[in-house]
Order: sequence, then C-alpha cells, then structure tokens
Amino acid sequence: MATKKQESDFPNIGVPATRALEAEGYTTLKQLTKISETELAQLHGVGPKAVRILAEALKSKGWSFKQAKAGGKIKKKGSPVSRTDKVEEFLENLSHPLKAEVEALRSIIKGVNKDINEEIKWNAPSFNYKGEYLATFNLREEKRIHLVFHNPQISKVKSKLLEGDYADRRMAYFADMKDVKVKKPMLEKALKDLIKLQKENL
Repeated sequence: MATKKQESDFPNIGVPATRALEAEGYTTLKQLTKISETELAQLHGVGPKAVRILAEALKSKGWSFKQAKAGGKIKKKGSPVSRTDKVEEFLENLSHPLKAEVEALRSIIKGVNKDINEEIKWNAPSFNYKGEYLATFNLREEKRIHLVFHNPQISKVKSKLLEGDYADRRMAYFADMKDVKVKKPMLEKALKDLIKLQKENL
C-alpha cells in the first residue's frame, strides 16, 4: 500500500520554493529549525521573499532557523547536474529577437568543457563548472545579447571581450550572429582561462 504523502504546513511561498524544499526532504516548518537561513537561501528556487515568509512563519510558532556559524557566509552554487531539460524548455518558449544568437552562444559555451552544467537562473540560461558559476544570460535587452560573467576569479581573466571593472563580474555583449562568430574564439578562451583559475583555487 502506498504511504500517504506528508502534508506540508509551509505558508504560501510559491511552487518553485516548495518543490526545492521537498527535494531536500523538508516538508514541515519544524524541520526548518535544523537549517540556517544562509543554507536555505542556497537552494535553487528559494528566493529572498520565500525565506522572509518562512522566517515569519517560524517566528509565529516561537521557532527560528538554525544559527549560522560565525563568518559562515555560504556562496550560492550552481546546479551539480545539468538541467538541460529546463533550459531547452525555456528556449522553446523564449520570445526574443536574438533567440538564434542565444542558442549559438549556448552551444559555444557548452562546447568549451564537458563538465560545464547549465540551468535556469535569473530567468535565463546559466552555466557553471562544478558548481562555480561561469556566466548567465541577461535577456532583458532586445537589441543585443548581454552575457554576465559572475565569478570571484573573473577579474583575473584578461580579454578584450570582457567589459566592466567590478570585483567579481564582467560583461560581454553580442550584437548579432556575425558578432557571435567573430567573438567565438575570445569567448572560448575567456571561459577556458576562468575554468583554469577555478581549478587552481579548488
């Protein structure tokens, strides 16, 4: 006989957050007292709003998240497995004038290293190498493709492709398919250099 699924007493935090918690084995508020707020925020699908709602729900019962270790700020990690299904579903439904360029860039990025994983982050395709983010599309612009390199090592990568002087970010822009083809070697080298730096810092 099938066991009855345990009823969740989570407040309304949205389907993605609820699924993310259930995937980690959390189905009740009481269980969340064993996880810190920082660890919770690391789960894919759990955003700041969901964390805030859950914190308020715990407080109403006299509970709280587990106390995080001093100085224990946890950096968000990329998906340890490729969510190609999610990315393909996203692209299938994508309405963007430069959709073909997005797909071409995706192919280039994935072709750099077999261990590059992909997922959806910031409502766009995102890529990581063994959990460390490499780059994520910013698809709010429609006249060009904006690729955000967000990684602590990116400032050490020297490339004419990369723009900006942020501590842990650089930007790359692609105007059209011709631009994608011209910049392909620079994109591949920037990613290879970034992955090499990551390996050195593992």
